[in-house]
Amino acid sequence: MLIGATSLGFGSVTLEEVFDGLAAVGGECTELNGLPGRHGGVTLSGAEVKRVKALSASSGVQVTSVGGYNDFAKGRDHLDEEVGRLLDACRIAHELEVPVVRAMVADAAPGVTLDNIRPDVVEGFRRACARAGQLGVTLGIENHGRLANNGSWLASVVDEVDAPNLGFTVDTGNFAWAERTPTTVHADLACVLPQAVNVHVKDVRWDGEGHFENFVTAGTGAIDVEGILATLRSLGYLGPVVSEYEGHGSHRDGTAASIEYLKRIRNT
Repeated sequence: MLIGATSLGFGSVTLEEVFDGLAAVGGECTELNGLPGRHGGVTLSGAEVKRVKALSASSGVQVTSVGGYNDFAKGRDHLDEEVGRLLDACRIAHELEVPVVRAMVADAAPGVTLDNIRPDVVEGFRRACARAGQLGVTLGIENHGRLANNGSWLASVVDEVDAPNLGFTVDTGNFAWAERTPTTVHADLACVLPQAVNVHVKDVRWDGEGHFENFVTAGTGAIDVEGILATLRSLGYLGPVVSEYEGHGSHRDGTAASIEYLKRIRNT
């Protein structure tokens, strides 16, 4: 189980700064964001893929997933376009010899509900999984945002798609976005952990009335991070665990402290 951090939180810095920064805080792996222009204005293809491989080798930070983007709530007329956008990340992953691409479901918008987007979500992932499978890539749906951030609904979608290369990028903190309590967040996590193919770690602080307050360093909030990692081990999960620090203060310090905590759990 490699411990690291997502590249997303490092912002628009260059790829060299991403890998050097990760190595400096003890990161062993990263989810490399696939959004064109995210890091130093670079689009990951061709020569840039070779540069990523070289940076990974020299820093000792392994790329274990690529962060893809898609929105399957735009309507059937846009489905091919959104599948294509997700497959762009899959092609990057294939070139990098990385097995997992983080996928999304949909963004919240007026009139958009889980019931009315479900057919397009299922169809979109069926199409994407068929083509991703040809590239040797597994898609990991992230529990993200305020719309499709419901553990039982997400698990039922993966079951309905029924593709061998579809699972979850489990984010330990994101269920809290949807105004869930600590109890319901852990129930949501229990729905998706059995099909985890990738893991992001955030910890959460709730206020006295059970409302989301802010994200905090791993191990200092109300999420049972240690228990989640124990569950993953019991399920045979051997994949990466990456911090995605989005709390107050220094991203570097929060990431370093989170990585240190996660390594301590892993090594216990």
